[in-house]
Amino acid sequence: MRDTRIAGAAVRVLEPAQLPAAGTAVIFHGLASNRILMQQLGQWLAAQGFRAYLVDAPGHGATTGGFTHAATMDCYIRILTELERNGIASHGKTEGLRPQTTILIGHSMGAEMAIRLADYFPVAATIALAPAPMVLPRRTPANLLVIGAQFDLPVMHESARKLFEAAGGSRSSPEDFQQMRAANGLVIPGTAHGSLVLDSRAAQAMTSWARAAVGLTGPLETPRGAPLTGEILGIAGICLLFPLTTTWTVQIFCAHFAEQKKPVRLSKAALIAPWGVAALFALSIVNLWYPQRLFPFYGGGYLACFLFLTGIAVVLLFRKQLRGVFDHGYRPVLAATALGLLVILGLGAWLNWQLTEVLRISGVRWFYFIPLVLANLPYAMAEEAALGPPAGSRDLARFGTFIALRLILWLALLAGILIFLSGQVLMALLAPFFITVSLGQRVGGDALRRRTGSSAAAAIFSAILAAWLMIAVFPLS
Repeated sequence: MRDTRIAGAAVRVLEPAQLPAAGTAVIFHGLASNRILMQQLGQWLAAQGFRAYLVDAPGHGATTGGFTHAATMDCYIRILTELERNGIASHGKTEGLRPQTTILIGHSMGAEMAIRLADYFPVAATIALAPAPMVLPRRTPANLLVIGAQFDLPVMHESARKLFEAAGGSRSSPEDFQQMRAANGLVIPGTAHGSLVLDSRAAQAMTSWARAAVGLTGPLETPRGAPLTGEILGIAGICLLFPLTTTWTVQIFCAHFAEQKKPVRLSKAALIAPWGVAALFALSIVNLWYPQRLFPFYGGGYLACFLFLTGIAVVLLFRKQLRGVFDHGYRPVLAATALGLLVILGLGAWLNWQLTEVLRISGVRWFYFIPLVLANLPYAMAEEAALGPPAGSRDLARFGTFIALRLILWLALLAGILIFLSGQVLMALLAPFFITVSLGQRVGGDALRRRTGSSAAAAIFSAILAAWLMIAVFPLS
């Protein structure tokens, strides 16, 4: 495995154990993803003898520049052209891409790109995982496999169905592959849009199809190791260390205080109505106009402005509860800042190992980190004021209120897609990320608040995690 650059794009190359390579696989990730997230698919192909190229799109991962669909297509055409003409050095030899033994594979937006590339580069096979909605290309790719996720969005299912129908139905005999007319469509049970690329059943179906397209025989080879298991165990270990780390951080900054006054707890009914009004108010504004240049992240700027406007609205609604939020001074704030940075650097380093590239963030992205923290801070402070401090027996009801408030935000964003036709489909596709970060914000914020008595500390920790999500996941535009 090695990282290189081809036509200006960051590319990870996975070499097969046995050379010469039996074929070439070029793998394109989806929107708000990167080449490392596609590595498991690449490992399956490398185990069969393919040389796998995992490509970062513009504005994603380690590829510089801004993301647009047109720029991404142009980038991919240049990569394939350079590989076909000049090849890449491997073990002292320069080996070029041969269309008759090349497989194009893509997920979501990457699947759409792989399908469209058939108009420029006829290859041995094209494999589309959860393809994004598209206008069908002039020419249906040869030997096409379409793999869908059971719990994907309806629009994605419809896209996969139309693509499969355009291919003319199921045909998968050896003669069909030789005649470049093979086609098949399948749905992997129990998978969602994002988890499809990490599912071993999808990887096996993809690998079997790629082998048949280039005429490989013999048993299917399983790649060594279990990187996903290692990632999960590592994250579990970090979570177990978190309480101790929080205690040490608070002690270092001498930030142990008690809540100075008993807060007035608000009922769910008193919260949900104004929260919904604030979210709809913010949604109306960002769908009419939002300063994309202020936060140039594809989808991330929309989300940041939505949260900022919602936060301002709820701060005004709950300004009485926010009085005295900084009564504990600056030390809890310093402790929260240190703990937030420790979490994103430690967790990011572990995730970056083999699952997804969230630590190796470019300087351009870090430039927007503090402004994004400030954009998320009003909402985080209002949420802390609305929930009040953790209180033992009432914690379960308090957590239920937290879930209800976050659900209002997500439903408002979903309404933007379905009613206002905002086109911000990432707000739905990234729901698992939002849920995970939301739980981390709540657990971490409560841990800080119990130890410091400071709602400001909890809000700053929450804002740091939200800003990290935006600079790490959303592509530069």
